[in-house]
Parts: sequence; structure tokens; C-alpha cells
Amino acid sequence: MRTRRSSRSTLRALAAVAVAATATALAPAAAAAELPLSATDQAVQDKLTTRSLARALGDDLAGIVTDATTGQVLWSRTSNEAQIPASNAKVLTAVNALEVFGPTHRFTTRVMTGTTVRRLVLVGGGDPSLTTRQLGRLARTAATGVQAQGLRRVRVEVDDSLFPVPTFATGWKSAYTIRDVSPVRALVVDQHRRWDTSLDAGQVFARKLEKWGLSVGRVVRATRPESSTVLAESLGADLSTQVSGMLQSSDNDVAEGLHRLVALQTGYEPTWEGAQQAQAAVLAGLGVPLPTGMYDGSGLSRRDRLAPGALVAVLARVFDGQHPNLLGLQQGAFPLAGISGTLGPAYLRYRSAPTSCAQGLIEAKTGSLSGVIALSGRAVGADGRVKLFSFLLNRVPSTLTTRRAVDKLATTVTGCW
Repeated sequence: MRTRRSSRSTLRALAAVAVAATATALAPAAAAAELPLSATDQAVQDKLTTRSLARALGDDLAGIVTDATTGQVLWSRTSNEAQIPASNAKVLTAVNALEVFGPTHRFTTRVMTGTTVRRLVLVGGGDPSLTTRQLGRLARTAATGVQAQGLRRVRVEVDDSLFPVPTFATGWKSAYTIRDVSPVRALVVDQHRRWDTSLDAGQVFARKLEKWGLSVGRVVRATRPESSTVLAESLGADLSTQVSGMLQSSDNDVAEGLHRLVALQTGYEPTWEGAQQAQAAVLAGLGVPLPTGMYDGSGLSRRDRLAPGALVAVLARVFDGQHPNLLGLQQGAFPLAGISGTLGPAYLRYRSAPTSCAQGLIEAKTGSLSGVIALSGRAVGADGRVKLFSFLLNRVPSTLTTRRAVDKLATTVTGCW
């Protein structure tokens, strides 16, 4: 196993190479941008140039549209202007997690021995997908082993030391916790929104042990001893499934868990600073250096800054065919216009003219904070080709009217309006 120091050195070396190669990598796209646009793409450019001036979009729209295959820029407006991205930050988190772990990776939760035979330690592996059902299976296996030793009463301890004691990210409002996100811990069950998700998971585990005939005393936090052994373990959902669920529902808790796990996997500390460094290093390794600050993995931070050009560059790695771990993001992972996730019917988007014609033609990540609306993803153009786009708006009302105004821009990219 690589040490954190050697992993970090490797990533930094890769990042340096990637930064140096970025100009070369972007050269074909720049050259393509100088070529004449097709009649279809020219129509999109002309309409976006006019429609981007709509009053509902405010004065601070930044955006870009490119051809996914050639990289040709079809339209742009201050595309390198850093904006608050809101939940569009989850695009980075999804790409980083899949690139580092691979789509089939599963995180492990274990039950281990404690300092005495009567102590069972539930050890968090950071799995955002841990379920009550899994805890039930773990409890059954652990209870069978304990009862075989003639014991009937145990104490449950929870070890969530994989992550440090929770703190707020830079730019988080105190009201976000626990309304929008739980304190980031390495143990959470069913994505319960709790101040202490680890003790909550321990209590669920304790109830399952009692179901299997054990009497359980207190549930407390403790670190497993070095000599502890595994009594039972459970693998969570594959990462592809977790990432898709995160993007569809815009789940902040899953995003922050994956953000920390990427840091650990790449040799950084699972702190806010370490996760920030890992995020930048992995993206630089993909040839997308981030010139501005990102302070979390969910996009809740109001200090986050990201340019539409950077978001489209990240999306371009999904479609360039050179990164097999990212291929699952090409179709089905993002909300589908008018059909699923945060672009589904319940959100009243792409359900009425003129945007209803784009139902099923757009897959994109939504984003919304006070004064911020964002939408980035892919669209199938009138020519049948995939287009990548990112529209970021700051200093606008966070209303359905503004969201629908952005939907009109994405609909324009499809050419159906």
C-alpha cells in the first residue's frame, strides 16, 4: 500500500505534468473554435447571444457551450469568470471519486472486537450508502459469534476516527447544519440527517443486536484497539450507484463523504484543507487545473468559485473516451430534463412551453443557493451531436422564474426552440 507521502508526491508530479500539457491539450479546441460553425450551431449561437440578455438572467451570467467531440466553442460569455457554482460543485466531486476509486468500488463497514469480549466496535469506513439492512446483517453475524461464547450482554462502541472531528467548511452558514447537511463523519446510516450520525448508527446497530437476543448497554464513541479483529463486515453500494444518486438528488451529505474519501485515497488528510488539495490534484491530473478556490465537495460554501469554462472542461473528460472510469457519467447519471432527479416533474421544469420540447434531451446538474442559479451538463443538438454547456448566475433571485430562464438557454442548445 502506498504511503500518504508517496501518493501525494505522485499526484503532485502528475498535476505538474497536466498543467504543463494543458495548453497543448486545449489547442485543438482553440483551433476548432476558429472554424466556421455549421448552420445548426450558428443558429444556436445567434439565439443564445440574444436570449442571454433576458432580464430574468440578470447582469452576471457566465456561460459556455461546446461540441463534446471536437471541443469547438459554439457560444460563450465571460466563460472564465469565476462564479459561486452552488451544487454544480458536485460535478467535480463525482468525477474525482470515480476517477480515483473506479465505478465498481465499494466502501466497507466493519464490526470489530473491543478492549473486552463484551465490547463490539462498529467501525465506520466512510460509506455514504450504509443502510439499516446492512447493520442488521452485521448484527446477526456479530450476535451469533458473541452468543457462541456464552455472552448475552454487550456494549456497542462506534469508531468514526477515519475522519476528524467535524467542523464547518469555509463559507458555510451555521444554518446549513443540520438543515442541509449533517456534520461530516465516517459513519452514517440511511443518510439520516443528525448532529451525530455515528452515535445514531450505533443505536440502530444496538437495536438490531437486541433483535438477535443480546442485551445492549450504552452506545458510546471509542477507538478500536490496535489488536482488534474483524467479527463481521459489509460492503456498500457500488460507487457508480452512489454518484448517480448524489447527482440526481443533489445530496450534500454523500458529496461531502466522497470528498473526504478521495482525500484519503490520494494520500491527503481527510480534513477540509486536505480534501481541497486532493480535489485540485486529481483534476489537474485530468488536465483541468483549478485557478480559483473550492472549499467543499457539495457546493454549499459561498466562498466556492468556479468558472463555466472549467466545468465544461471537466465534463469534456467524461466524453473524450480516454477515462474509462468516467464513462458511466455520459448517460443516466445526471438529472434528465422533465423526467428525473432535480429536473423531474416535481420541480416544475421542462414541463411547459417553450422548454418542454427539450424533455429527455438534456442531462444536467442543477445548483441553487440564495442569489445563485446554475446548470451544467450535456444536451443533444438538432444535428444529433452532444453539446456540453455550463450556465452560472450570481446575484439573481433564486426563484423558479430564474431557473426556467436558465432552462430556456439549455433548451436553445438542443435547437428545439
